[in-house]
Amino acid sequence: MTIKIKRTVNPNITPEFGVILGQASLAWAGYGLGHFVVTSLKDGTHRNGSAHKQDRPDEEPGEAADIRTWRWWDEDKGRHDPKLIRFAKKLQAAGVAVVIHPDWLPGIPHLHIARKGRVFQRL
Repeated sequence: MTIKIKRTVNPNITPEFGVILGQASLAWAGYGLGHFVVTSLKDGTHRNGSAHKQDRPDEEPGEAADIRTWRWWDEDKGRHDPKLIRFAKKLQAAGVAVVIHPDWLPGIPHLHIARKGRVFQRL
């Protein structure tokens, strides 16, 4: 399983979040969701205080990621595929903070995951 990362992404994340991201990508593959594409880590436009930490000094690594989900967005029904919803619930059950953004930016749905406390269990 390969984690694909958009070229413009700043990969400065904590080692702990790196483990979470790796486990999430393995679970993603297990759910048959296709390519795991990271579109944001410690970069981009996010709310102040975001776990992405894009507004903090470079020496403070981020602990959040945005994952591309447009393949799993049903424009006609205005919702994500149930398979993606089940995956998100699995991450939440493991203690990962998860937000599914259907249209945070028009036409660009994505999954936001972030470290929430200590998360070192098998997803």
